[in-house]
Amino acid sequence: MNDFVSFLKDFYNRKGLLIFSSFLLEKIIGLINVIFIVHMISEDDYGLITIIASIFGVFITLNGFGTIQGLLRFGALEKTEEAKNKLAQTIFFLGLKKQIILIALFCFIAYFYEIKYKMIWVVILFFAIRMLGTYFYSFIQCYYRIQNRNDKFSSISIIINLIGLCILLFLTFLYGKYGYLIALTITPWLSLFFYNNKIFSSFKSNISTINMKEFWNYSFNSSITYFFSEILFMIDVFIIGLLLNEADVANYKVAIILPMNLMFLPMIFMQTDLPKIISKSTDKKYLNYYISNYYKLFIPLSLSILILGFFIKDFILKFIFGSNYANNGWIFFIILTAICFNMCFRNLYGNLLSAVGLAKKNSIISISSILLMLVLGLLLIPKYEILGAAISLAITFITMGFCSAIIFYNYLKKI
Repeated sequence: MNDFVSFLKDFYNRKGLLIFSSFLLEKIIGLINVIFIVHMISEDDYGLITIIASIFGVFITLNGFGTIQGLLRFGALEKTEEAKNKLAQTIFFLGLKKQIILIALFCFIAYFYEIKYKMIWVVILFFAIRMLGTYFYSFIQCYYRIQNRNDKFSSISIIINLIGLCILLFLTFLYGKYGYLIALTITPWLSLFFYNNKIFSSFKSNISTINMKEFWNYSFNSSITYFFSEILFMIDVFIIGLLLNEADVANYKVAIILPMNLMFLPMIFMQTDLPKIISKSTDKKYLNYYISNYYKLFIPLSLSILILGFFIKDFILKFIFGSNYANNGWIFFIILTAICFNMCFRNLYGNLLSAVGLAKKNSIISISSILLMLVLGLLLIPKYEILGAAISLAITFITMGFCSAIIFYNYLKKI
């Protein structure tokens, strides 16, 4: 029990509650944005923006081709502030070059929609500028994380989200679609107000002594993991749209939206603790201590969520979304079960694998999960419709979690 109390105190001392607030606020603001925008611009304009936003959402997982993840891991391993600053200065410009390549790829792929939707290139241009700003935003946040400044990391997120919301509401009210696009574009650039000349002082910054081949190998595999994880969340909807109809897509999306949003809960701990876990990546005693205390919190939490979810499954969707979606309670509960397994396995061990440098293993699991989801979806969706999609996603989540756990415990045995 003393270990668990110490675990929670460490979380609090590392500004875990502030990180929780920043994540929660981001979720709430995202919901407000959607509710507000669908009433302020036409359905056609919103649909057009959503098309490019979806492509943006996939590409941004490759942000700097993994530069941010690489800086977080290797920066956390550095012992002195000078070494951390030198690494940040070195990596920033290398990552910026790769981000420009990523933006060019994004524009090339997105521009194919110009064949069907005229003038969509304007939307693409706004999102390309947003993508560059997102690199600065993520990099500056990561810099403060490797300095163990979770308070700064969280405050940047809170301030930018709040200011961004105000700008978005104001400009959309005045200028409609273009105001909305301008607000989306400039929001990540607000991070430059948190500029620190130690982050990127000059193009002639001292070169860090880290092994760059090892750095890019880790960074690339980390970005690939995020990329394929994002693809995984699109496959079920894609197959439903292909084999069923739009109404089935709507019913499925509504049924899973609440459980899916619970995934931010374990991310609060991982975002708070990851720099320390990285620095202790070869400390077997600490890793076992962390896993044990993580489970003391998340097993009771997961069981409580499941019990509550079982009893409210038949009316929660009707209460929030209306009677049209009232018959999807079991889909809601199946996905809720999968998310609870995900919190206890894949989220924990996937992040631990990344922290100890086994990003390539994560990439393999992510790619394998996509293949598994494709096979299960094509087998079960034609027979069980959207219930089959829920079962397919649940099996995939659980399998990913067990595989991650097995690989991590094999790592533990070797240290």
